Amino acid sequence: MLIRPRRLPVLFPLLFLFCSLAASAQIRIASPYSRFGIGDLSDNNNAWTMSMGQTGLAFRSPYHVNYSNPASYTAFDSLSIVFEGGFNSEFVTLASDYQRVNRNYATLGYLLFGFPVTHWWKTSVGLVPFSDVGYDVVNYEEYPESGTVIRNYSGSGGINRLFWGNGFQLTKNFSIGFNGNYLFGSMLREAMVLFPDSVYAMNFKVDNYITVNDLSFSTGLQYRAKLRKDIFLTIGGIFAPTFNLSAKTDIFAETFLINSSSGEVPKDTLGMAAGVKGKIVLPMTAGGGFAFEKPDHWMVGVDYRWQNWEKFRAFDMSDSLVNAWSVSAGAEIVPKIDNYNNYLARVRYRIGASYNKTYLHLRGTDLSEYTISLGLGLPLRGMKTMLNIGAQFGSRGTIQQNLIRETYFKFTLGFSIYERWFIKRKYY
Repeated sequence: MLIRPRRLPVLFPLLFLFCSLAASAQIRIASPYSRFGIGDLSDNNNAWTMSMGQTGLAFRSPYHVNYSNPASYTAFDSLSIVFEGGFNSEFVTLASDYQRVNRNYATLGYLLFGFPVTHWWKTSVGLVPFSDVGYDVVNYEEYPESGTVIRNYSGSGGINRLFWGNGFQLTKNFSIGFNGNYLFGSMLREAMVLFPDSVYAMNFKVDNYITVNDLSFSTGLQYRAKLRKDIFLTIGGIFAPTFNLSAKTDIFAETFLINSSSGEVPKDTLGMAAGVKGKIVLPMTAGGGFAFEKPDHWMVGVDYRWQNWEKFRAFDMSDSLVNAWSVSAGAEIVPKIDNYNNYLARVRYRIGASYNKTYLHLRGTDLSEYTISLGLGLPLRGMKTMLNIGAQFGSRGTIQQNLIRETYFKFTLGFSIYERWFIKRKYY
């Protein structure tokens, strides 16, 4: 008799995590620079690739879902399925010439599935953050006529990415793939001006609530060649064209007073626009990378990415954005994967670094970002399931020109479950 093994108990915690991630609305970031564009971009942040400097365009693995390049899905085993999920936390220090502030947060990070359709067609489904908005900036100015003027800028929200990816093995060495993405979410941005020293000036604020719901796609390719008996070279590339995302905005402007308990007392409505439809122009992205690998022993890779952020528009308005590029490098080593008498020899040790010239150009200054990453892949005994730990140290911005420098520590705790599903078992 032929019986397929039951796997339903494994799915319940994963479905719960999926629903929790989809419903998650907490602030996932603390960065004043998320005020610009569509927020702080989140890309390739699962524990595996984050530990290697967010490198991955040429990486392939049967144990991980590398959604940065959909051509990598062809590395999945034809008889197995991969589940991945993770939690992220971040500790941020914001510094300027006159102030230093610490912030931290924790949130559900990602949920990824990968499985075969045929021996040449593999597919993946996942839910990951796409961009995050979370800031609260206060600026004090002094004027002879009105005294102190307080300008307060705050924002929250972000965009999520639900994707369905497919990879196709066209030849023994060449694979292509695509990710179809559904981008959805909302961003609230508020600008407020307060006059605490004046009894005549009226405080006012403007709330801008933007929602995004639309589709996009990206493509990728990988070519893998054998250099020696057990050494491989993989070359990878990705491309995502410019997309006009459908969006809607609600704008509300009003004047108000502050009562004795510091509450707002609305006075007059200055303007209101509800359900205004428009487009957010998501710029083109291209990138390439290469990797050398000895499977289950070591691998090392380098990536380069470029994004055309000068073309960014939101409701026909531009922002202080310039074209961005980044370069990253990462490596993984397993001392001896079949040494079952020494657990540390089977641990996967990861390291990486990156440099990112961001899309921000403020007060005549280009803002850059530097990161160093470390991580571990901890195998569970008797299984190919793995606990993944990743840590990233980074710095972005500068205190020059009255700007803000961010120094942060990111920590990701994830799991990757690798199981045989598509085997027919015989009972006699």
